[in-house]
Amino acid sequence: MNRKSVIIGGVAAAVLIVGGITAASSGNGGTATASVPAAAPAVTASTTAPSPAAVTTTVTRVIDGDTVETTDTAGNVLTIRIIGIDAPEMDTCEGLAAAEAMTAIALNQTVTLPLGGDGEDLDKHGRSLRYVDLDNTATDAGFTLIQQGHAVARYDSRDGYGQHTRENAYIAADALTPNHACAPVPTQEPEPAPAPNAGSDNGDTDVLVAPAPEPEPVQAPEPQPEPEPARAPEPVSAPEASASAYYANCDAARAAGAAPLHAGEPGYSTKLDRDKDGVACE
Repeated sequence: MNRKSVIIGGVAAAVLIVGGITAASSGNGGTATASVPAAAPAVTASTTAPSPAAVTTTVTRVIDGDTVETTDTAGNVLTIRIIGIDAPEMDTCEGLAAAEAMTAIALNQTVTLPLGGDGEDLDKHGRSLRYVDLDNTATDAGFTLIQQGHAVARYDSRDGYGQHTRENAYIAADALTPNHACAPVPTQEPEPAPAPNAGSDNGDTDVLVAPAPEPEPVQAPEPQPEPEPARAPEPVSAPEASASAYYANCDAARAAGAAPLHAGEPGYSTKLDRDKDGVACE
């Protein structure tokens, strides 16, 4: 079949279809309409979540120079890391001064907490990233701290973060303001050493002669009471020889089997006790 035959066949089929539709329409007494589905509406996905609205609240605590806590009327507490600034750490004198300055600026003040326009809501510590604007004076607390020298412009597009709305103004203020530095603590100078031999009269200026220390006073011992004199033993009187026995001498006493004779025994006599120890004829 050649190309010409195909074209002729297609035209003939079209004529037949149109004729059928016309006939059906004539038979129903109306005009024929084709049902065409309506086109589906285009679906567009939001590429970013809606940004939280700026919140009005009260600063109830200053944690350090660049971090505060706020409490709203419902009692909700937010920890705010102020956008675009960096204050010294609290373990330094300058950090304490920055916290005192932020306290003077914002504590107990009603503030508005706008976002920074860089799409960041929270930092890695879960703190809300916000500006802190005082309602009564329209003061930007972070910008004021930079102007006072208690903070520097940081955590912006120069550090790899998104560019926040007030970045250029913060950087310009930082460039014009010297950083606050605490005065050094004065050190006490040591007392000068005394000149060698000061006040001595030996004429030797090369050797330092230390004065001899004064001897400590010796405390006299308390007097002890004198001991009482020993009492002499009372003399023992030799008992009188018993009249029931008598020995002319020790030989007689020994012969009688009475020796030795003790004082008080029958036959004892001091004449027989030569050493006067109470035993005769030993």
